[in-house]
This record gives sequence, C-alpha cells and structure tokens, in this order.
Amino acid sequence: MPLILLVTNPNSVGLAETIRLAVTPVFLLAGISGLLGVITTRLSRIIDRARVLKAGEPAASVAQERELQGELLLHRRRMTLASRAFAFAATSFLLVATVVMVLFLSTLATIDLTPLVALLFLLAMGSLMTAVLLLLREVQLGSQALRRFSALPHRSVRPMSSSSCRCCRALTKR
Repeated sequence: MPLILLVTNPNSVGLAETIRLAVTPVFLLAGISGLLGVITTRLSRIIDRARVLKAGEPAASVAQERELQGELLLHRRRMTLASRAFAFAATSFLLVATVVMVLFLSTLATIDLTPLVALLFLLAMGSLMTAVLLLLREVQLGSQALRRFSALPHRSVRPMSSSSCRCCRALTKR
C-alpha cells in the first residue's frame, strides 16, 4: 500500500485557524440580526399606536386631552429608546463584522492585529449591552403604558368594539 504524505503550507494552516476563529463572530452576527428585527417590530408598533391616537376622535374634555398628550409623550419616549437601541445594535453588528474582516486581514498580511481585534470586540460587546439595556427600558415603559392607559376608552380611527381589538381582547382575558 502506498503511503501518501500530506504536506501542509504553514500559511494555509493559519488561514484555516482564522476561518475557525471567524465562525464564532458570525453566530453573534445572526443573534444581533434577530435583535434588530425585534427592535424594528417594536418601533413599528409604537409608531402605529401613536398614529391611531393622533388620528382618533378629539378629546371630549380637558382631562381626556391631558391623558392623550401623556400617552403620546410616553410613546415618543419609547420611540427614542427603541431608535437608540437600534442604532447601538447596528453599531455592534458593524463592529463584529469589522472584527471578522480584521482577523482575515491580519492572517493574509501576516500582521499581528490582536490589540485592534480585542478593542473592536470590546466596543461591540459594550454597544450590544447598551442596546439591550435601552430595549429593556423601552419594554418597561411599554408595560407602564399598558397599565396606565388600559383603563381609558379605546381611541381609533374607525369605530371599534373592545371585543374586536386585539389589545383590548388581551386585557379582558386577564
């Protein structure tokens, strides 16, 4: 039986190791993409709710007008938090992608860029943590809005019974 010896190029071993190291950040990119999707969905729901409130019937009393303005202000705060969370998550995504690119560049150019990779990764994790904290605060405000404004009559563009509205049905089931 003939013996076949495999001769490996040291550069190909380094490239294979770099590919192996770059796979982990790719999973992180997939997770951040999911977070961006969640934030986008929450932001669109906040915007839709604010549009419904603005397009609804005019308030019958000064007290109702104050409540309406209070709810709109709360939704504006939620939009700001969600928008900032999206910006921080997108920044994290870009930083992780840059880490992958720098890993390949350092292997191809045989330059030690470990300090740069470490700095980029730390910035990416800090940005991701900030995005999650902002999202957490936005969710808390959303829960507060649900508790605070669920007792108010439902305002919509078209007449709607509370049983046909998804958010009112969820409240009545409790």
